[in-house]
Amino acid sequence: MKLKLPDSIASPQDVTALLFEVKEYSQWFAHESIKIESHIKHVSKSPELSTGAKILLQELSDKKPITKESLDELIGVLNKYCDNAPIMTITLAAPATNSVKEILVAWCRTNLAKNTLVNFQFNTSLLGGMVVRFGSHIFDWSFRRQILANKNNFPKVLRHV
Repeated sequence: MKLKLPDSIASPQDVTALLFEVKEYSQWFAHESIKIESHIKHVSKSPELSTGAKILLQELSDKKPITKESLDELIGVLNKYCDNAPIMTITLAAPATNSVKEILVAWCRTNLAKNTLVNFQFNTSLLGGMVVRFGSHIFDWSFRRQILANKNNFPKVLRHV
């Protein structure tokens, strides 16, 4: 099964939360299937699902009918996705909005790897820009680093302001 997560599912924590939702839905689905086979008319309400879980289940139902086996397969794929996906950490100077997160995640999944997961953090001491950690590499494009790297020129720049 090929899995394409929505860009709103960005971090390993998001995938874990999605995994719990799908497991809960799978349990509900199994119980409802047994009720249908036993001709029990009482139908319980399906669990509340996030937008990401709804999209994922809709994609699954578009490919083939939802069954207990297809849900178990989806759970297995999500577990494998969590274990094997490359993880990047982006630290910004302020908390990232959902739209900024989705844009950055979409860029990473388009340009780096389709299964990239992105953790977002913030640190106000950066003053602006970002720091990206990927594996053992750190790329610092923060304003703070730029100011410290050019601290000899900083008084000169301030005099001309």
